Amino acid sequence: MTVRLREALLNLLGLGDPAHPFIIRAHRLRRAILRSDERLRNDYLYKTAMPKLHIGGGWRRLGGWLNTDIELVPDVMRMDATELFPFSDKIFHYVYTEHMIEHVPYLKGAYMLRECHRVMREGGVIRIVTPDLAAILGLYRSDLRADQQEYLTWFCKTFVRQECPFSAAAAINAMFRQWGHQFLYDEETLRETMRAAGFRSVERFALGESRHFDLQNVENQERYPAGLLNFESVALEGLK
Repeated sequence: MTVRLREALLNLLGLGDPAHPFIIRAHRLRRAILRSDERLRNDYLYKTAMPKLHIGGGWRRLGGWLNTDIELVPDVMRMDATELFPFSDKIFHYVYTEHMIEHVPYLKGAYMLRECHRVMREGGVIRIVTPDLAAILGLYRSDLRADQQEYLTWFCKTFVRQECPFSAAAAINAMFRQWGHQFLYDEETLRETMRAAGFRSVERFALGESRHFDLQNVENQERYPAGLLNFESVALEGLK
């Protein structure tokens, strides 16, 4: 069967869409049979002297890191970060996740942090970046600073649906309800959740900044106009 004929047949059966549930199941079955994710993990850990775990990066793959995501992405290990991690204890020097933890309910996020702690080596560092609830709620005021007004204007033009007013109320509702967000953290709540998971010396940093070279400039800031992702986000690092 030619490639063109196979594609026509799949489209006729309604299976041409790569997001079709049948196609997703088929890809997962193929990966399981070929043990693709296990090979990605084992090859990376065998070749890497200082293992670094990147959780929930999707199609954004960081060089030198073991990139993982719940979705099926080429050269990315499939992993559900709300379940037991497929790693032994004390493997990784660094763990990084950006704008992912807010997509899972609070208890599952707390479990994920405990699993991160388990698979990290003593002295390892975790960096968590997530939307900052305090910054988002701070938009709901009449006397906005210049950076707040800039963010609000851009956010409404970019993400607020046309049937909604371009207002702080619409932006705040969008942040809570869009993209599958489940729980938005402020600095204090994220800090205490990291501490409860076992991390110590939890510090806040601006995006791009860190005491550790491997955690500097890892954020995908290019997806927002300059400075706006930093305004929206809280980035905390914790030490095991």
